[in-house]
Amino acid sequence: MKKQLLATLFMLGCFGITSQTYAVPVLNTITLDDIAPTPGSSATKLPDGVLQLTDNSLSDPEYQIGSAYSTSPVGIETFNATFSFQYSGTYPAHGSADGIVFVIKNPASATSGGDGGGLGYGTITTGNGSYAGIPNSVGIEFDNWYNPEVGDPSSNHIGINVNGSVVSQGTVDISPEFNGSGPWYAWVDYDGSLLSVSVNQTNLKPDSAMLSYNIGNIQSVIDSPAATVGFTGSTGWATQTQQVLSFDYNDPPRAVPEPGTVTLLGIGGALVSIWTRRKRLAISD
Repeated sequence: MKKQLLATLFMLGCFGITSQTYAVPVLNTITLDDIAPTPGSSATKLPDGVLQLTDNSLSDPEYQIGSAYSTSPVGIETFNATFSFQYSGTYPAHGSADGIVFVIKNPASATSGGDGGGLGYGTITTGNGSYAGIPNSVGIEFDNWYNPEVGDPSSNHIGINVNGSVVSQGTVDISPEFNGSGPWYAWVDYDGSLLSVSVNQTNLKPDSAMLSYNIGNIQSVIDSPAATVGFTGSTGWATQTQQVLSFDYNDPPRAVPEPGTVTLLGIGGALVSIWTRRKRLAISD
């Protein structure tokens, strides 16, 4: 009887663990299909699957805040994220702004921060009031408006932000301007300590990172073993349409072939194709 009771308790315990595991699955790989707009924000999914965070075609496109996140948490021990985005349009006599942020956050944290220079991510005071940023989070900003009050280095840069602050831990200027010169391609890599970012106007990853920051253990930063990942974006006095065109996230990181390796693979594939064709011709003769 005692053995049967222990066996039953063991089975119930296993069932409970299994049920918890499947109730909130932690994914290792997601794409743009797994990113959903936050209800009530300006973000939307277009019919072709593109994620649009802000819309410059509105009658009043000022001070929008868009956000969208993964529908399930993801692993963050080590990872790489690759995505493409583009900005387009301006507000007459105002210009284009403000940019987007790739966000890694505690699943329970707020989904957005302030408009304008807050980029939908950060703590800021604007003409619409004061906003709190996203706590327990890491944000990679792609900023195309100069906000000197938060330490922006220029009107077109990338930066690494922590815990809802738009005062970046590190920045680097980017040329040409994001708006109107897209699509842009971005790579975010994390090796368990170092967070690295690069952008390019082609889908060829630069040989070395353009911006790096030793952030340490991201799980400690966001106070969670897994994260919700996604994007925020905003407009202010100046406006633009902001779109994320593609997205891939992998934990652990997926290897990205070096340019030379890609070339060799291409040559190898061509040689195999020629050899196969010649063999077929020889057989038919």
